Amino acid sequence: MPRSPVALIIALSATLFAAFALNSGASLQSSLLALRASAEGFAPVYTGIIMASYYIGFVAGIIWGASLVNRVGHIRTFAALASAASAITLLHAVLVDPITWSLFRIMTGLCVSGLYLVIESWLNAQADNTSRGGTIAIYMTVSLGGLAIGQLLLNGAPVSSFELFTVASVLLSLSLVPLALTRQPPPSAVSGERMTFRRLYKISPLGFVAASGAGVLSGAVYGVGPVFAADLGLATNEIAYFMFFVILGGMIMQFPIGKISDMVPRQYVMIFVLTGLAICGFFPLVAPDLVRDNLTVWGGITGVFIMPVYGLAVAYVNDYLEPEDIVPASGGLLIIYGGSAAFGPILGSSAIGYFGPWALPVLFSIVGICVASFAMYRAGFGRRISIEEQGQFVAVPRTTPMAFELSPITDDISLNDEDDSTEPDNETKPMDPHDLQDVLTPDGTAHPDDIGQVPPADTDGTTDPNADKKM
Repeated sequence: MPRSPVALIIALSATLFAAFALNSGASLQSSLLALRASAEGFAPVYTGIIMASYYIGFVAGIIWGASLVNRVGHIRTFAALASAASAITLLHAVLVDPITWSLFRIMTGLCVSGLYLVIESWLNAQADNTSRGGTIAIYMTVSLGGLAIGQLLLNGAPVSSFELFTVASVLLSLSLVPLALTRQPPPSAVSGERMTFRRLYKISPLGFVAASGAGVLSGAVYGVGPVFAADLGLATNEIAYFMFFVILGGMIMQFPIGKISDMVPRQYVMIFVLTGLAICGFFPLVAPDLVRDNLTVWGGITGVFIMPVYGLAVAYVNDYLEPEDIVPASGGLLIIYGGSAAFGPILGSSAIGYFGPWALPVLFSIVGICVASFAMYRAGFGRRISIEEQGQFVAVPRTTPMAFELSPITDDISLNDEDDSTEPDNETKPMDPHDLQDVLTPDGTAHPDDIGQVPPADTDGTTDPNADKKM
């Protein structure tokens, strides 16, 4: 019997508190460093490099985090990484230097990625097939809520002071308490399996490109969004509200947009969202004073079009995957996303440095137009997947592949295994050449699980009727 939402929250309260504290601390630290770097007089490109360095460490954590957890254990890994992240946060206020901060941000990204992995492993161990949908929804809400609240904490003290670094450090330390005192047994070993980039691109070029575009957009927003608002003359409290509404807009609309993509072809929803982003990005050039006076409103609307892009890209790729391939594919997509996100702060800060603050919205428009154009180009290849064939959209944090194991769409793995164990093996029949088009994805390539049934390119797909007699 499925648990009620209240009972589920109570059961997961310790892990959810750790997730909230971690996201709040990491979010506060990110915006604080961007503003502090600008206040210290760092060149825009140096600010971009500092903020981009976080994603380098984050990708490294995705690659090596699983082996660390499996070797040391969940609780020890979490304790070590949380303590290190907390200490590094304080060191930013002691050693104020662009190169040092860049190194600190790499280490912070590595620590935060490992902390996410442990939290999501614990959530996955606590959830069963009847509560996975509720668990991922609650975790997503808590994570985004923590990111948003972290921005509001900028109002607690001046950016030039030591206090905000202390607050961020305390939040990261507090995330350790619930899991360190838990009486529940640790989760099982973590899988580090990832799908190769080549296979991901072969399955869906559009999903690959959209995930890359989403990384650039998110990296630019989180990395230099506060600098953009500061250059427009906003006070610290106004910058905090601007970033809060950017995250809130994406948080509120991500689920409705995802559900709409379940009812209409998903690539069309992606094109609509990216087109809306392009319009939002160019609008400040038409009415700069209007946008400056209502920057929080503009930020919320822009967040509506930026935040869902990655979720739509993941759902689009998942439509052409078997359930057992979803988690390995998510690992590859997260590396693509994180690697692309490292370019976002550098491109955004360089654009602001050369052309002024309104260059950042123009960067959003350029990325939106490029990905939308590619989506329209790819829409003309292969057959179009029907609405019935589309999978269910499930919003998941862009953190680690373990978040995808929480998704209800992976429940089919165990069901398929049970079916395979009970049903007798049937002789595989050769595929009719006229049915070849039915195994092609909308991108015009064969589904990877159908490779082997697809006739080679140098044959016409026919069989010799006398082949059995010859044998």
